[in-house]
Amino acid sequence: MKNLENINKIVGINSKASELSKLAEQMNFVPESIRVMIERQNQIMANIPKIEVPDYNFPKLNIPNFDHLKLSFPEINIPKFDFANSELLETLKKFSKIGERIKNNPELQFAFISDLEILNLKSAEEFKKSLTSDLTDEDIQQKEELLNENLIPYLEELGLESLWLGANQVLESKSNPDKLRHCLISLRTILEYLIDEKLAPMDMLKNSSMFEKEFRKYHLGKKRIEFIKIKREQKIEYFTSKIKFGMLEEFTKNEIQYVCDCYSVLCNVHQPNVGITKNQVRSLKVKTGITIWLLAYLNKIIEN
Repeated sequence: MKNLENINKIVGINSKASELSKLAEQMNFVPESIRVMIERQNQIMANIPKIEVPDYNFPKLNIPNFDHLKLSFPEINIPKFDFANSELLETLKKFSKIGERIKNNPELQFAFISDLEILNLKSAEEFKKSLTSDLTDEDIQQKEELLNENLIPYLEELGLESLWLGANQVLESKSNPDKLRHCLISLRTILEYLIDEKLAPMDMLKNSSMFEKEFRKYHLGKKRIEFIKIKREQKIEYFTSKIKFGMLEEFTKNEIQYVCDCYSVLCNVHQPNVGITKNQVRSLKVKTGITIWLLAYLNKIIEN
């Protein structure tokens, strides 16, 4: 009966999509990327068959005792139905993981945090002021756990996991008076490395028609490559144009600007005062982490 109860629970999956939908409705908007995801989820869930297990009330039988007759009854082999290994249950188990797969999708997480902000933000300064307005402590904690589970494996492949783990540890330090700056430096270093060394390195850009004008003097032998400057917005536009997105069907100027605003706040470490509180830094760490997660995910797609 325990297996049958598990099957019934699968039918009533409470996916992450439903949570996002309710939150978006409370804020009087549903971002396009979230709406598309919810529609796909609903289509999948609609195809899950309803399972109705009939109840049988077997009459109680009074079987007489034939021991005194010394009769020999043949052994009856009753077939065993192993629901745990049945093909149906295996299929349903896959459906039960849909919500988890959606939750662990960097495109969805990035669409969610960026859509909440880019609708109204017009500058990095406004982005900085928003850091404590749209993520609660519970949201931050949940996303920190999500990042530790999903981001670190990508960073390990790139040899950058120590920077992320260091940012986490230093932020919780009670003895480091400059911990906010150290955390921001680690996050900025990861973001810079992904963009400048992996997704849009200069050796790759020099042969792209998108930057023909910028590298003209280099190809004529009149300018060394280290003196050529390409804006970070252009680099992001370059590598996002190379692939086909899933949830983010079009990586727009707004999303590119979001990444740049995020980077701009991280660059504030050169100031004597970073200008944001520990809670704001923690929120920024989450937003940056999700951005890094998405970029590392894109890097994996491009490499494959």
